[in-house]
Amino acid sequence: MEVKNNVLKIGGRKFKISSLVILAETAAIIGLGIALASISSKLKADEEYIAVEAQKVYEYYDSGDYVSFNDYTYGDVILKAVDGMPRCTYDYSNLETDGCKKYYSENGEVISKLGVDVSYFQGDIDWEAVKADGIDFVMIRAGYRGYETGLVNTDSRFEEYISGALAADLEVGVYFYSQAVNADEAEEEAEYVVSLLEPYDITYPVVYDWEIVGEESARTNEVTAAELTECSAKFCSVISKAGYKPMIYTNKRQALLKTDLNVLGGIDHWIAEYTDTPSFPYEFQMWQYASDAVVDGIEGDVDINLSFVDYTSVR
Repeated sequence: MEVKNNVLKIGGRKFKISSLVILAETAAIIGLGIALASISSKLKADEEYIAVEAQKVYEYYDSGDYVSFNDYTYGDVILKAVDGMPRCTYDYSNLETDGCKKYYSENGEVISKLGVDVSYFQGDIDWEAVKADGIDFVMIRAGYRGYETGLVNTDSRFEEYISGALAADLEVGVYFYSQAVNADEAEEEAEYVVSLLEPYDITYPVVYDWEIVGEESARTNEVTAAELTECSAKFCSVISKAGYKPMIYTNKRQALLKTDLNVLGGIDHWIAEYTDTPSFPYEFQMWQYASDAVVDGIEGDVDINLSFVDYTSVR
């Protein structure tokens, strides 16, 4: 390469510098146009989603209503209904089952998405085979906090799994297994997850998964319902501010007895309930309905989930 008298010579070809500037400016304009087109497309998708959401009519319990559920310790339990969270209105007659796979339809069309959730316990995964078996999305454990040590760790297969799933054109979300004892720790966990996600483009939610361990040595044994609610809200707030869709993973018993749903009612919920149809009385968006599904590409049993929301249309 040689420059002389405003002429750039590369191999046997010559270019005037002014021509190169024009080419560079043209390329920049084209690049800007592509970027604007991409932004315009995303905005259009958002507008369509907002329009659909605006047409929804949410139903709420009245202040004098009660909900009941069957508890494995106390049997039938009756609670005052939460009036700050929409009630569940899914019509489960539209729920179909095919082997370990479930589908939910509205107006004769399947609207649900089928997914699995995985951590390093699943070992080697053939993501192309998972995709070919009809799986739409995967929820990957990004990390966890030790229930005894309190140390924050990355799942040892996280980078491998998320890279493989994205390469197989699966939609991806992540979850963090929390053992936070206060909001400061929950904030630390959320910021940790955001840093892990920086190299990746995901479309499904970032989930707060706080669970009761049931071990005497667990540092979370004394966490109160108010503290857990504050932890959940803080984690989801940080995730939302970072531009991701927050979600809370829980089960019916924990949600109803251990959190304040008047505070968390505006956050999407992923409910674990291993029954033919869920009985959670309030609105939720994702349902983990089995832990023993058999899916091509994954050795052994795996958790399987139904999402009533297509999160590819939600930014």
